[in-house]
Amino acid sequence: MTMKATLSLVAFFLLTSATTVFSQDYHPLLNNSQWLLYDWSSAGTYSEELMIEPAEDVIIGSHAYKKFMDPFPSYNASAHLIHEVYLREDVAARKVYKIVGGSEMLLYDFSLENSNSINQYGNTFTATVDYVVVNRGSRKRITLTSIAQYCGENLTQVWIEGVGSDKHPFYPNYGMYNVCSASGGTMVFTKCSFQNGEHVFGNPDCSSSIPLGTVESDITSDAITIAPNPFISELSIESEIAFSGASLKLYNAVGQVVREISNLSGQRIILSRENLSSGLYFMQLFEKGKLVKSSKVLLN
Repeated sequence: MTMKATLSLVAFFLLTSATTVFSQDYHPLLNNSQWLLYDWSSAGTYSEELMIEPAEDVIIGSHAYKKFMDPFPSYNASAHLIHEVYLREDVAARKVYKIVGGSEMLLYDFSLENSNSINQYGNTFTATVDYVVVNRGSRKRITLTSIAQYCGENLTQVWIEGVGSDKHPFYPNYGMYNVCSASGGTMVFTKCSFQNGEHVFGNPDCSSSIPLGTVESDITSDAITIAPNPFISELSIESEIAFSGASLKLYNAVGQVVREISNLSGQRIILSRENLSSGLYFMQLFEKGKLVKSSKVLLN
């Protein structure tokens, strides 16, 4: 074999090896993921933490999607107050897509490198890439800065590979225009990120914020039944193990909290209709501050 042929073979081997290593380094976002989000208002009117549970697999057209339930439905005016969020990931291309108004939009592009540009939300952004330390290693971080300024400031988004956004994972542009608010407005932050029940990213106390399925409680989602659904006058929520210090939140179709009950105990909880109107509701059930069950309920 000639020297030129040998060098060509070595170059091919190195290129192939580098490509293989590069592809293995990517950390998919939709890997049995959960997020603990922190809702904050500069006015101090409210502050709470809510968990996004693992997704349900669904087929839409020719693609497989992950269907998530957004725990902040009242803030999604741009999404027409739809609680369901549908995402799919092209792992080879390192891109995540979201269905908006019946069509796909590019939500994340983790293939971006330094100085690359991307057009989103009616703006052109320039990427700056570095790495952030997470549990068991580091992840690629992409900071997007708008070319145009608003109120004298550049708009920004921060994406983290395998985590999503430092804001809302489904709305990385959440609060982006707060630069024009004197008070700072309202904000949702990703406090913790989990994959397969393991703490991946977030505050040091995230390890104590165990996601659904690994909650330090004997009560699991599968052990809780809700019937009848639809219901007319009463909804019965039963658990194989008695509740202790449980609470319930009920949201209407536009995301408003219409019923909140605390200090629930026993194996059976009754939700009475009272003054509730007929329609679709979204229920969240917490046990000692941990989300253990969420469900859509229909009131006839």
